[in-house]
Amino acid sequence: MTKKNKRILFTRSLNTDQIEYGLKMNCLIDHYAFIRIDLCTLSKENLEIINSGQYPNWIFTSQNAVRSLQANKEHIHFDKMEKCFAVGQKTAHLLSEMEISSLVPKHHNSEALSELLKEYTNAPFLYFTGNLRQKTLIHFFEEHESPYKEIKVYDTHMIQPKITLEDYDAICFCSPSAVHSFFKNYQLKNNQPCFAIGNTTAVALVDYSDHVMMSDQTNVFSLIQTCNQFFNS
Repeated sequence: MTKKNKRILFTRSLNTDQIEYGLKMNCLIDHYAFIRIDLCTLSKENLEIINSGQYPNWIFTSQNAVRSLQANKEHIHFDKMEKCFAVGQKTAHLLSEMEISSLVPKHHNSEALSELLKEYTNAPFLYFTGNLRQKTLIHFFEEHESPYKEIKVYDTHMIQPKITLEDYDAICFCSPSAVHSFFKNYQLKNNQPCFAIGNTTAVALVDYSDHVMMSDQTNVFSLIQTCNQFFNS
């Protein structure tokens, strides 16, 4: 007997390869972006802070922050940076494309980065963030009285496309921002399972659902595999 495909809602845009992989995993995927990212043009004031050398230890907790720096790179004096810290291998890879090597915590979240930064609490930090950033690192800086500057380099905008939630067997999330945007307008139906691409997203989900699972790796293909395993276990 042929197994019935499950209908999965992804709260971000996917490419053709990812959708076709879903079909191989018996998942019919619909995908809608619940957030939009706009990179910022850095102000003269922020460029002066970055290029001053007063905050030589740079922190990136998202790929979007790196992309913003790439977009403004002709104005940035990268020789003023001494150490670089990144959350996640994808963020580190984007930095490496600019020939910047970074220290990456074992776990891909701000809590793990805070543990790594304990070795450098006397160092001044430059934290590249978005408008909806979490407060974990800010609390760390304040608790350890570490000098820091926060530079906003991108904006996350919440958007809510119209969907019929009852059509789906499960919902997949790839960022905490998408979680908050989704639940601003929607509530789960029939205790639908929710799947998270990583720990930070899973933590955001537990405020809204008691039925949360996390993929083994932080990529869309692993998230689809997790859905398939759940429905076929």
